[in-house]
Parts: sequence; structure tokens; C-alpha cells
Amino acid sequence: MKKYLRSAVLCLFVGLLCIMSGCSKDKAEENKKTEVSLVENAVYDSPKNATQEQIKVFNELSKALNSNADKSKVAELVAVNFAYEFFSLYQKSGKEDIGGLTFLPKDEVKDFKEYAIYHYYNNYATVVSQYSKDDLPNVIMHEVGTVEPAEVTYYEKTYEGYEVSLVLKYADSKLPADGMKTNMTIQVINMDGVYRVIAVEDPQEA
Repeated sequence: MKKYLRSAVLCLFVGLLCIMSGCSKDKAEENKKTEVSLVENAVYDSPKNATQEQIKVFNELSKALNSNADKSKVAELVAVNFAYEFFSLYQKSGKEDIGGLTFLPKDEVKDFKEYAIYHYYNNYATVVSQYSKDDLPNVIMHEVGTVEPAEVTYYEKTYEGYEVSLVLKYADSKLPADGMKTNMTIQVINMDGVYRVIAVEDPQEA
């Protein structure tokens, strides 16, 4: 796995137990009242045990793919979906249930999963035991800052890609309200016609 990918991801996870609070649980419950059906696509695996918020952003990606939308829009939605699926532990079954792997290059999945378990998902049991499953991090909203085209070097090869800046918001919980960085820039590259996430960076650390 690329060293910079691991270190960049780690910068975002060191404060797991100090999660930034966003919208309230009341708001999340309100959103759940309107059930949305999942729209699949032929490129990325559908999220498991998805929240309504995850289903909505995945449906946007499926519709973009199925309608041959602009490349920058597809890249943006890949970054958004990775963020929702990876950073949300709320609907996960345990520390080995890693979200967002479908958006990574296939040869990165094994190493990234091991790294994610050790540095982020390993806190699953701690949160459940000290608080509750309802208090696990749950991404419910996002804002897209910029989507900038970029030539990205990955394993000594240059790819067409995009840098997508995001701000994530989480459902309120009993976890401390500050600590986890919610601002990030996600690098997405076009690998044989499929957009893949290769890096997550903290803008403040760049």
C-alpha cells in the first residue's frame, strides 16, 4: 500500500473518540421516515446495511454512471460515497466490517483493510462498551468544497484524476463533540475507466 495513503488516513482517525457533532439524532430519525430504495450499478458494490443517507448518495452515483454523467461528477460522487461508507461505523457489524473498499484499487484492498482495522475500526468495541451502538460515528451530511482536475502519480504511473474537498457532518452522539477532523481532500484517479480512491488528505496537514 502507498505509504502516503496510510499516513494521510491516520491523520484523520487519531481522534476517533472526540467526534465532531453535526446534525441531531432527531434530524436523522426524521430522514429515516422517508425510506429510499437502493439503485444498483454495474461498477461498484452496493453498501451493506446502508443507512438512508448512504443509500441516497449511492443512488446519486448509480444514476450518474447509468446516465454517462460528466467525469468530474462521477469522481465527486465516488469520493463522497467512500467517505460515507468508510467513516460511518454506525451500521457496521464489527471491527472487520470495513466500508468503502469497493472504491479502492483492487490491489490495495487487503493492506488497507488491515491498516483500517488497526487504526480506526479497532475502536468499534470500545465505543460500544463505553457508550452504545447508537453512538458509533454516523455520517449524515456532507458539503463538497471543490472538485479540481489533476494529474496524479500512482506507483510511478500518471493518471487523470480529481481532488475532491469535503466536509462531513455526523449525527449527534454521547461521544465528545470535538477532535475528529471532518475536513478532507480525497484523490480519485481514473483506472481503465473506473474511478478509484487512492488518498485521503487533511488540508491542514498538507
